[in-house]
Amino acid sequence: MFYVKYVDLRKNRSNSMEKIIKQVFTTLFLFGVISVQAQEKDTLLTNYLRNAQYQQAIEYIDMQDTTKETTFGVSQLAYQKALCYKWLNNYSKAIEILKNVHENYPDDIPVQMELAQCYEANLQYAQSIDCYEKLAEADSANTYFRVRKADLLYRAEKYATALENYLQINPETYNPAYLKKSIALCYEKLNLPDSAKVYYQTAWEMDTNDIFSALSLVKLCIQQKDYANALSYSEKFLVTDTTNNQMNVLNAITYYNLNWYEKAVPRFEKCRAAGDSSLQVIRSLGISYFFLQNDSAAYPYLHRAYERDTANITVLYALAQVGYNLAQYPEAIDAYKKLIENELPNRNALYNYYNGLAQACEKDSLYQDAKNFYMTASQFALSNGQSMTLYFNLATLLETYLKEYSLAVFYYTQYQATLMNYQDSLLGNPNPDPEETKAIEIKLKALAEHISQLKAEHKIDYTDKIWNN
Repeated sequence: MFYVKYVDLRKNRSNSMEKIIKQVFTTLFLFGVISVQAQEKDTLLTNYLRNAQYQQAIEYIDMQDTTKETTFGVSQLAYQKALCYKWLNNYSKAIEILKNVHENYPDDIPVQMELAQCYEANLQYAQSIDCYEKLAEADSANTYFRVRKADLLYRAEKYATALENYLQINPETYNPAYLKKSIALCYEKLNLPDSAKVYYQTAWEMDTNDIFSALSLVKLCIQQKDYANALSYSEKFLVTDTTNNQMNVLNAITYYNLNWYEKAVPRFEKCRAAGDSSLQVIRSLGISYFFLQNDSAAYPYLHRAYERDTANITVLYALAQVGYNLAQYPEAIDAYKKLIENELPNRNALYNYYNGLAQACEKDSLYQDAKNFYMTASQFALSNGQSMTLYFNLATLLETYLKEYSLAVFYYTQYQATLMNYQDSLLGNPNPDPEETKAIEIKLKALAEHISQLKAEHKIDYTDKIWNN
């Protein structure tokens, strides 16, 4: 009979968890038991095992005469050899030996458990699941076997079956917080975030030290754009643990997505100071500072973020704007050109990019390029306001730097038309702002005088030279 140590347990075994735990405990510390059994014989093997000299133990076992019984017994030697291979991480060899032992002792629970563990370590999940299934059938009261089976189904990416198995386990017989978290993981993998959030929240409530469930709950809230709850849960967590960097990042991201940049910035800075130089933190800092109009603080973060992710349009646009504001005109020009190259057909975006590019070229004294880009931008203007700004900038550029007075007059008249449209929209309001209305009247008058002066000074024939141009 294999393993005298377990004979009484098998003869008198009840279905209680206590006895199974004793069996598992006995297996895990088998070499300790062996050392007691072998006080008179096979002390060399015992010493090898006790000193974790597993290769020497295997070589010693191979030298034994397997036709004779030893203190360990022939089958016990084979079992012990399998354990040595397991402890040496040679799971394939351990499985080979354990399968042979299992054939002779199919009802031996420790052998079946070792086989299940080796299959799992060898990433043979289907075989390990089958072992735990048989163990659960042999001892239906042992919840551990059922949990391990469900765990392996999850690792094998059989999430629906794993979920079914977890739900069938009575939480009173196993760690309920672990079961809730495991169920939540399955729901998340099955793309059922609402159910996942319920179970993550329950798991966290059951075990306030369950950081994983708390983080997962906040992440799912952010993914679903449920920023109010993401903020509530993250703030609740940080009341008791202010040092968790992952939660600090999630808390900062929540403020960022709520457009509370003034609150997001110090939180991201705290994460960075704690050693988090991830792209997410660096990029969020750059964009947050950009929206807070702190260009000097935004620039280094945006630059670093773009170096690590050249495909992010938001970063590139912010970098173009900040570069312009900081008089880094060549860099701004380059950024606007890249934006245009990568932009999908979007009139509003293309207007902003070409207009920004033109302004950067003008500041960098590239006046002819600026003229061309202003004119291109005019093709994408969608509103009277956009056209009004663009025509004014183009007209002043043509007059001041390029000395193209005829064309300048043309765009001043275009600007005049948009300004008059704006005046009409003001007067169309039930209660127009008298100060703004007066300001537009003054501006229109000054503009008309300036156009007349240009035409007179440069002898511009409005009909022949402008409209035919």
